[in-house]
Amino acid sequence: MPAVPPRTAVIIANPAARRALAASALDAAAGAMRARGWDVTIEVTTSREDTVARAEHHARANVDALVACGGDGTLLAVVNGVRAAGDEARTTVGMIPVGTANVWAAEAGVPRDPMRALALLENGERRRIDLGIARIGEGAAVPFLLVCGVGLDAAVVRAVENHPDWKRRLGRLAFGAPALRALASWPAIDTRLALDGVEVHAPHLLLALASNTSRYGGVASLSRTTQIDDGLIEVVTFEGGRSLRGRLALALHALRGHLDTRDVRGVTHRQATRVTLTPAHAMPIEVDGDAIGDCGPDAPLRIAVEHRAVTMIFGPAPTRSV
Repeated sequence: MPAVPPRTAVIIANPAARRALAASALDAAAGAMRARGWDVTIEVTTSREDTVARAEHHARANVDALVACGGDGTLLAVVNGVRAAGDEARTTVGMIPVGTANVWAAEAGVPRDPMRALALLENGERRRIDLGIARIGEGAAVPFLLVCGVGLDAAVVRAVENHPDWKRRLGRLAFGAPALRALASWPAIDTRLALDGVEVHAPHLLLALASNTSRYGGVASLSRTTQIDDGLIEVVTFEGGRSLRGRLALALHALRGHLDTRDVRGVTHRQATRVTLTPAHAMPIEVDGDAIGDCGPDAPLRIAVEHRAVTMIFGPAPTRSV
């Protein structure tokens, strides 16, 4: 009988993750998988575009698994590469979480330890999941795995992106000061939404989230109904006036992880397959923690679902949304 070829896995690591992890830890994890019959290689990328290109190349070659070593941004870049390879690609995506928030790892039950995270290639569950697709006006489609945020939270993301050293030195704390400033000064904007054709008016919109998962920022539980493979997006709107007290109350609910209830004043939950958001004035947008531009009255944000678009590896204790 001919020999059975080894299963193949490529670990795609961003440079910061490679520096953050002891080289011996990642090499030892890869070595343990090789001892189990896997052909494992490690590649360090130079940019997000390089990550997408490498992932697409390997997916077209039908490697068994691509493992993103980094944060949620690195994972999304790998997912984008696999998606770009088309429907013929049979590659599964895993993760070694070495990021700031690691929201996906919390959702999917992926451990931070590289050895245990890689072991999921053998003992984890493989599932096809949805992707969200965001588009500003007639612009290009921008996929997201976790969430698309509009308004206040995107303004915070943009502020942190303008100071990359903050995130590197402070981690999640880098978002604290910009978030407080935005809470105090961000204007409520008259906004119209269409959810599967049903018109909704949000006259004092501070923030809208279109979420594919149950967690927000790795801190708050956003929804008790979100399922990552049901073809629906959870749309959560936050409205408020100029009252700092009311805005701080919303922030406190978020920090306590209580955004998944239906009785938080100013917070409304809806579900849809297609969403259009048209604000009266420009509002910034972020997807999975990266700013992508502004929507406005002449360039609405459109969001759709790509149903069961990619296969992901899950650990033994994912959250309820998955």
